[in-house]
Amino acid sequence: MRKRIIRVGIIVIAIGAALFLLIQIIPIGPQRTNPPVVAEPKWDSLQTRVLAKRACFDCHSNEIKWPWYSRIAPVSWLLANDVLEGRAAFNFSDWHAGDMNSATMAAQINSGKMPLPQYLLIHPNARFTNAQKQQLIAGLTATLASETVRPPSTAPVTDGASLLEARCTVCHSIDRVRKAKKTRDQWVQNIKRMVSKGAQLNAAEQSMAIDYLSKTYGL
Repeated sequence: MRKRIIRVGIIVIAIGAALFLLIQIIPIGPQRTNPPVVAEPKWDSLQTRVLAKRACFDCHSNEIKWPWYSRIAPVSWLLANDVLEGRAAFNFSDWHAGDMNSATMAAQINSGKMPLPQYLLIHPNARFTNAQKQQLIAGLTATLASETVRPPSTAPVTDGASLLEARCTVCHSIDRVRKAKKTRDQWVQNIKRMVSKGAQLNAAEQSMAIDYLSKTYGL
C-alpha cells in the first residue's frame, strides 16, 4: 500500500512538473509588453511625476519594470493581467485629457486601495508616508486641473459612427478608438468603464456603441 502511494505521488509530481514546463513554453494568457510612450499629463512639477512613477507606473504606464518572476507562468499571467487592467483604467504613457479625475485618484490613495496591498509587499519603495501621499494627491490635483475637457454633446444621434464622434471625442481622439481591436466583451467593459468616468451614454446609446464597435473594430 505504501509503495503504491509513493508511486502515485511520483506520478502526480511528474505530471505537475511536465505541465509547469509546458506552460513556460506555450504563450498562454496576457503577454508582457512595453509599448512606446505616446503622451503624458502636463505634470505640475517633476516631483509629482517622481512620486507617481514610484507608486503608479508599474501598472499604469508603458514603462513597466518587469521583475524576473514575471517571466514564470502562471505568475506572469497574473502580473500581465494586472497591467492590462491598470492601463485600461488610465495610462500615464498614453494620456488624454479626462482619462481620470483627481478626486477618484485621491480617494484610491487615501483609502489604501492604491497601490495594491500585494504590490506594496514586494515594492517597499511605493510605501508612502502620509505626507508623501498628500504631496502626490496635491500634485495630481494640480496636474489634472490644468486639463480642459469639452462639454459633451447631448444632440440625438442615429448611428454608431455619429455617436462615437459626439460622445467619445470629448476626452480622446477618434483615432484612438480606430486603432483599437477588441472582442465584443472587451468593448462592453470599455463602454461601462467610460460611463463610470462620466461618458454621456444612456442604455440605448451604450447598446448602439457596443454593436458598432464590435462590428467595426472587433476581433
